[in-house]
Amino acid sequence: MTTHPGIRQFVAAFLALLPMAQGLRADWANVTALDAPVALSRDQAKARETMVVRLNAQIEANEAFLRQSPEDSHAWESRIRLASAEGRLASLQKDKAGVQNAVAKLRELERSVPDTKLRAEAMFRRITLQWQDLGDTPDTRRENSRALAMQFSQAYPQDRRSARLLAEASDLSNYHPEEKKKLVELALSLCTEESLLQRLKDDQLQLSQLGRPVDLRFTATDGTKVDLGEERGKVTAVIFWSAESAPSLVWMGYFAKYADGVLGLRVVTVSVDRNRADLDAAMHSLHLLWPTAFDGQGWQNAIARKYGINTLPTLWLIDMKGNLSFLNARENYQLKINELFLNK
Repeated sequence: MTTHPGIRQFVAAFLALLPMAQGLRADWANVTALDAPVALSRDQAKARETMVVRLNAQIEANEAFLRQSPEDSHAWESRIRLASAEGRLASLQKDKAGVQNAVAKLRELERSVPDTKLRAEAMFRRITLQWQDLGDTPDTRRENSRALAMQFSQAYPQDRRSARLLAEASDLSNYHPEEKKKLVELALSLCTEESLLQRLKDDQLQLSQLGRPVDLRFTATDGTKVDLGEERGKVTAVIFWSAESAPSLVWMGYFAKYADGVLGLRVVTVSVDRNRADLDAAMHSLHLLWPTAFDGQGWQNAIARKYGINTLPTLWLIDMKGNLSFLNARENYQLKINELFLNK
């Protein structure tokens, strides 16, 4: 691979900082030392530059290792690492042909690597690359993610990453509850990680609420009494969010502007914050006047726990009969809200 001279200088400087590196010594320690986490700047351009340096360093370290130790016991793993780094760098540089070439190399390694564990690693890294570009439409992304997750889980059901891929695919199936339910159930049957197990159980709990009346009652931060069971006849948006969640704040800004122009839409929110002052400041900044539930328990908020909320922001949409129609409609919420107004 040809590397820009400026990048080579960055790589050399980067490797010089590694405790076991002297130039590009072709030993396995050089390769694995580059697995160490690297601090990324909040500045996107600087973060990208850091990742380009890191990936080029990984490419050159693996190329050096394979040149001098092609028969080493780590050679197969090095080939996998090399193809993966090349693909990630190509993805970062928006080089679709480079990504496809890396995917093809990893697919070939899946067939030729003699070790089962390394074959799984090659497949996982190939799927990780493909996951970065699942398609241009929600349905395409949903179908491709499901296909990739099923592919890995069927080939390596005992690999702990199978359940995680299925869980990630299920997150793209919020508008297809039966499909989501099957993915969650399969992920649960394979899951061995406690934290993921709880997330999947939460997803099951949410799925069990679909099509049912939502029993939501609370006293809002402004003293307003909220009881959705007594106020049917409107389309209702229930938003679970946090002032400490950057995605929540960005999304809430857009949704608030939209909701202000929709007659007949009722909005209530549930805060999973611990600090009331932070919540009040965020609501003031975003000009939010919606009734908001707050108990200071963070993720252990009684309402959030009751309904298995595990992602922020989460948007529930409730139809005019008081039944939960959509689990998380934060994408395409305009279309889904219009559907509910039309289906009186």
